[in-house]
Amino acid sequence: MRFAPILLAALCALVLFSGLGRVGFVDWREARGAAVARELVTRREVLTPLLGGQALLEKPMVGYSLDALAQWLRPGSPRHSRILRAIAAIALLLLTASIGAQHFGARAGWIAAGVLGSSVALPLAARTDGTQILATLFGWAGCAGFADALFGRRGGRDARLLVAYGGLAAALVCAGPLPALWPFAGVALYARLARRDGGLRGLRIGPGLALMAGVALPWYGAMVNRHGAEFVTRAFFFPYAIEPRAPWLAALALPLSFLVVGFFPWSAALPGAMAHAAIWWRRLRQALPGAPAPRPSEAGLDPSSRELREESAAHFFLACLVAALIPIVLYPGPPLPAVLPALPAAALLCARFLDHLFEDAERVAAALTRVVLLLALTGTAGAVLVALAAQRLHEGAAALNLLAALVLVTSWAPFLASFVGRRRLAAALMTLPVALGTPAVTLRLMPAMESYLGTRGVAEATDSILPPLATLVLIDPPPPTLRLYTQRNLVVADSLATALGDWRAENGFTYLAFRPARERDVTRASPAPPEILLRTPTLVLARVRE
Repeated sequence: MRFAPILLAALCALVLFSGLGRVGFVDWREARGAAVARELVTRREVLTPLLGGQALLEKPMVGYSLDALAQWLRPGSPRHSRILRAIAAIALLLLTASIGAQHFGARAGWIAAGVLGSSVALPLAARTDGTQILATLFGWAGCAGFADALFGRRGGRDARLLVAYGGLAAALVCAGPLPALWPFAGVALYARLARRDGGLRGLRIGPGLALMAGVALPWYGAMVNRHGAEFVTRAFFFPYAIEPRAPWLAALALPLSFLVVGFFPWSAALPGAMAHAAIWWRRLRQALPGAPAPRPSEAGLDPSSRELREESAAHFFLACLVAALIPIVLYPGPPLPAVLPALPAAALLCARFLDHLFEDAERVAAALTRVVLLLALTGTAGAVLVALAAQRLHEGAAALNLLAALVLVTSWAPFLASFVGRRRLAAALMTLPVALGTPAVTLRLMPAMESYLGTRGVAEATDSILPPLATLVLIDPPPPTLRLYTQRNLVVADSLATALGDWRAENGFTYLAFRPARERDVTRASPAPPEILLRTPTLVLARVRE
């Protein structure tokens, strides 16, 4: 494994650092975070996140720390905030590698980092959701401390627990209650299934919760005092408290669908890795048919054996995987990066499976064959969907066709390698869909489709076309990228007919911006047909003479 750090660095360069400055801020989450951070810096606000001068109770103030630091270093630049989020993502990869090395061996640790780094959700979160990157990093610092206390050396347990609860306190401060509490659900689930209730007393959960509450209370208490019940009702759903609520039936389906998409291409290997992790668990239960699982000593197994210690840690990570999916059901309308806390556990399970592949390829040959075949089939379906989208989108058709070809070829490459008997190579080739697909997206697809991702073109046209003191009237709340890029006064019209007269510029025109779907409403409310100045897929710039 001498070249493992070099290979991981190359993967990070492709996945996290390619094309950082090729496009401007992207709506909605990235641009909204940058807009809030700019107001925090300019207004020197230290307590309440603000957007347009109004309180935005979406996530804690510390959740905007990376964006605020980037705005302080280089105002208006998306590149610096993306670099900071990429650095946080690298820290998460190194933490995952450390956990894997501690419990499964050094090779498994590096494999776990590679699996996580080549999953779809990580580069997506690094581009759009820095708060979730931090929440996952701190949450897994807590899980690492719990795992060390349960399965690691007994010496220094208090120090490891202090680090664990410190990490969970940081998750509570920067992301909210759910990102900080799901590790406790993982511990409880593991204790229930593995009959470790007595052993969990050594985790000192009561003092740990007190420590977390003491760290978080100053900000939460001040916000309750300032905003009252409105803050209390939203705080439980941080960091996605302002998203529209999805139907409850759809919310129940989100965890599994997010896991399949966010962990692609490794979601094809996850079922086999989970079954592989449960081998000893099933063996313990089969020792006494119809009875609860006996303890290892009761089943005639050596509790100190390396294999059994690894199996116990794998069971803990399996419980953490399930627990990390629970907040997705509770959030109002979570985006895909909300699945990120579950992915380190999934990566660790896959890493143990692949580590056994490198030890003895024949041991898991049948399972690997199923994995690469499933990846080939799902990759083919994904490539077809991307190719169909290319036929409907003129601007990014060439880039979408390139992406479809990459997904198709890289999804079949592991199957072909396995078919000729190169099973270890097949496992390594599973990194290619994201390792090559991400640069294709960031360097080719996103620049070609920037008009779909933000409103920078409309903002620049507004600054060049409107008279010096003219106001831009909007039918709906302005997109965050319009707030970031335009230098004009923005007004949301309660009544369009009234706004056309109240906000007329010195040249006699009233300037409007609206979504393409609202064009018919604007035409119906205007005294004269609106003159279209610029039309984009996200926003239309027009003017009307009263």
